[in-house]
Formats: sequence, C-alpha cells, structure tokens
Amino acid sequence: KALSECNQAMVRATEESELLHNICRIIVEVRGYHLAWVGFAEQNEAKDVRPAAQAGCEKEYLEAVNITWADTARGRGPTGTAIRTGEPCVVRNILTDPNFTPWRAEANKRGYASVIGLPLNVNAKPFGALTIYAREPDAFDADEVKLLTDLADDLAYGIMALRTLVEHRRVEEALRRTQAKKQAIFNAIPDMIL
Repeated sequence: KALSECNQAMVRATEESELLHNICRIIVEVRGYHLAWVGFAEQNEAKDVRPAAQAGCEKEYLEAVNITWADTARGRGPTGTAIRTGEPCVVRNILTDPNFTPWRAEANKRGYASVIGLPLNVNAKPFGALTIYAREPDAFDADEVKLLTDLADDLAYGIMALRTLVEHRRVEEALRRTQAKKQAIFNAIPDMIL
C-alpha cells in the first residue's frame, strides 16, 4: 500500500518539495516507520548532507546529528554510506552497530532501533539518500530492502523529472521574454524611421 501511494504521489507531484514531503509522510503514516527523511549531498568541502524533507520526527533531530557523506566517523552511518557508495546501507541494531556511535544517544532518546539509508541515484551516481528509521531492531529484511530500494530508485527518477520540468519551464519563460523584447523592438522600428 505504501509503495502504491508513493507512486501515486510521484505521478501527481508538481513541485519537488511537495513530492519529498509526501513520500516521507506516506512512509511514516502508511508503513508505520518512526522517521523518514530525504537528504541531498552537498558538494562542499565538508560533504554535508542537507535535509530536504522529513516526516515522523522533530526537525531538531536532523539538525543535531550533523551527517556528512565524507569517509569519516560522521559519514559512515547509513545515509553517508549510501551516498558515498551508491548502495543501500542497513544498521540492523543502532545499540550495537559501531558505525552508528556518533548518533546513538540522540537516536536512543527517540526510540529508534534500526535504520536504512537508500541512495538516490541518477545515472548510477548518488545525489542524496532516503533514510528510514524503525522502532524495532532488524526491521529491514531482504524483501523490505528490495522494495525500499525500488522506491528510492523511483523517487530519484521523480526528482530528476521534476527538476527537468522546472528547467524546461525556466528556459521557456526566458525564451518568451526574449521574443517579447524582439517584438517590442520590431514594433518600434516604424516609429524610428518616421
């Protein structure tokens, strides 16, 4: 049901932020996960991950965890690893996984027990990640990972389609403005001749 609703949201979306928020909301409300968020890989020196949308948590959690996709302690969690490698990364138990140490206390306060980071790839190159937290350990079995990977692939495609549409509209508007200026100049020529 969640996949079906997510696909419907992708078909209906007209803006990227609307799409991202709806997908996160559906994952939390329909599938029952504790938190879903989308982050984009910044191309800065720190290789920050910029949260773009979330559902199921207070925004302060994402601001407090300071995630990066660099190959450092703060980048070896599921989100950073998914972006860096282009592959899903599952933390089966937040309490015992050594790569989750930098975020364990904040996650524990909120009842998170397992998490998956799913890369958002375009042409096999990751540009962000969909990250989902569950209340129970080992919540992501092989079938669930496959379904969520398909969802992340569809989401990446939807994001790129919307970005292409926005760029197309921007170019069309610039072309219209240029044509209007040319027409105004053309219309002014007879007055200049007289």
